[in-house]
Amino acid sequence: MGKRVVWYIGILLIVGFIFVGCAQDNGLEGTYEPGTYEAQADGHNGSLSVKVEVDESSIVQVEVTENSETENIASTALEEIPKQIVDTQSLSVDTISGATSTSKAIIEATKTALLEAGATEEELNTEKEETEKKVEQLKCDVVVAGAGGSGVSAAVTAAENGAEVIVLEKTAMVGGTTANGGGFFAADSQKARDLGHEPVDTDLIFEMWMDEMDWMSDAVLVKQFLELSHTTADWMEEHGIIFHKTETAVQQSHAEGTNGYHKYDDYTKTSEQLTAMVDAIVENNDAKILYETPATELLIENDQVTGIVAEGKDTIYEITANSVVLATGGFVGNEEMVREALGGVSVNASGYNSNVGDGINMGLAQNAATRSMKAMVLHTFTIEGGSKVEGDYEFMDLYQATNSLAYMPIIPWLDPNGTRFANEDIVYDRALSTNSLVSRGNYGWFLYNEELLNTLEENGAGAAGMEESIAMGPMPDITPLETGWGNLTEIVQIMVDNGDVKKADTLTELAEMTGMDKTMLQETMTRYNEDASKGKDSQFGKRSAHMFEMAEGPYYAFKITPNNLSTAGGLRINSNFQVVLDDPENGYTPIGNLFAAGADAGGLYSDHYAHTIEGAAQGWAYNSGRLAGARATENALDKEVDLLK
Repeated sequence: MGKRVVWYIGILLIVGFIFVGCAQDNGLEGTYEPGTYEAQADGHNGSLSVKVEVDESSIVQVEVTENSETENIASTALEEIPKQIVDTQSLSVDTISGATSTSKAIIEATKTALLEAGATEEELNTEKEETEKKVEQLKCDVVVAGAGGSGVSAAVTAAENGAEVIVLEKTAMVGGTTANGGGFFAADSQKARDLGHEPVDTDLIFEMWMDEMDWMSDAVLVKQFLELSHTTADWMEEHGIIFHKTETAVQQSHAEGTNGYHKYDDYTKTSEQLTAMVDAIVENNDAKILYETPATELLIENDQVTGIVAEGKDTIYEITANSVVLATGGFVGNEEMVREALGGVSVNASGYNSNVGDGINMGLAQNAATRSMKAMVLHTFTIEGGSKVEGDYEFMDLYQATNSLAYMPIIPWLDPNGTRFANEDIVYDRALSTNSLVSRGNYGWFLYNEELLNTLEENGAGAAGMEESIAMGPMPDITPLETGWGNLTEIVQIMVDNGDVKKADTLTELAEMTGMDKTMLQETMTRYNEDASKGKDSQFGKRSAHMFEMAEGPYYAFKITPNNLSTAGGLRINSNFQVVLDDPENGYTPIGNLFAAGADAGGLYSDHYAHTIEGAAQGWAYNSGRLAGARATENALDKEVDLLK
């Protein structure tokens, strides 16, 4: 298999070589033809390959030889699933929560290899015996459900202020969605001061934020978030998170005077840095963490929350606590909940797929109110079929053909009917551009012609009129202006041959292939090309330089779908981060002892993610976690923990 590139939200992917040996003669003991066998299966991001060595009666070694999975999410599965298969001589092994797709792909590929080696379906499909789980009672001051950015911040704040803390993490690792982000907003930091930067004017940002939200977000929560962000970056640095202050905003669209973006030096290390924060409170304070132990329900007595139930692999924990903090990461991985929140629109879950609304649903079971459920971190596009392209190509050549072509302001964006729906210059803001696509349904068609593709390949985007390149995550330029895009037309042709990109000599033929309305597509492109020839966008006012005329075919239609990094609405909370009942007639009564943070807590947004500042979602995770942890500690210990003094 050649090089493969799959890109989600700017995340760099890995090719792993992980193996496990030393078989035991127990469990699955089929009769094999000794040797080494290779097989593939589809993982989360693309094909995954395994090499399986067997002797006459046992599995000797399972090796994952090639994969395109996201390192932060898949690493545990890539290591543990092969080991479990060999240790148990069975395919009936537990998948790794948070990396279920990767786990299943390893198991499926191993099964294919074993069948080739002579095993039978009956031997391989032996079910694992279920054993009754023991029940264990625990007690603490504060229990935190979730160990992403908000959960870790809440737990550390509580533990360092004297609370006995238990952290429940659904997956096998710390970090959640936070571990896959690029950076966070902070109004001030030592890193910024070292650059000579003045603190960001949070009064200005507050006004801009509330204007953008039409004053439908919670002004008190927004104010607390912005005020605490003056200290949170330094707090994070003191706790081992490694980052730097950017000189300018990473996305070109963010306004002057609002840049508080702090970027991780290496986002792939965020998970281990957050893990170190948890390890430190376990070692130095009164805290413990239970991995692969999701919270499942709240304990209630006299309408007050008295604790939480969590389920590990062999133990059910009933945890009595004075305060419970829900920080389970929202519901980005719950397709049904997301589709309902978006009015039926489907989006790609590019965030942490194990975040399926656990905390929110536990709150809803107690008649909690929700807020801003429609708000999502809709961010970036996917080109359909891009992940299927294989070949011995340079990284950027493949990336430009399978990703960069979705981020070009010099083409028309068309909805499923063939109507142009945006000023394509908004591509410089990932939130605005993705919002625009979602407003038209599940997908759109981004249109090129052969002349434009040839121009990009030979001379770069500048030769086609593009004035400013696009940055993405750690890559400062994914749309080169002055240099040609290598092998572009060859790679696009592969996507055409695969049936993913539609190619036609005429617009009429293209409409038939894509399902766009023939008349609408023709009218749209007639107007677009006339405007391009005159150098003026009469419809949306796009920069004249970005109006590339496409009067002649062949035409290429790329099917573009929107990505969702995280949900941003959740349980309604008050200014003390207490979850409240769904009783607006009473002004929303707090549910005793129940708090929420991060993507489980609604109120920061109205019905959409803000683009006023860069890094808002991650900034909210850390700041809301600190604030919820402080309020939960006050409630549990009857002491003041005021972070805003």
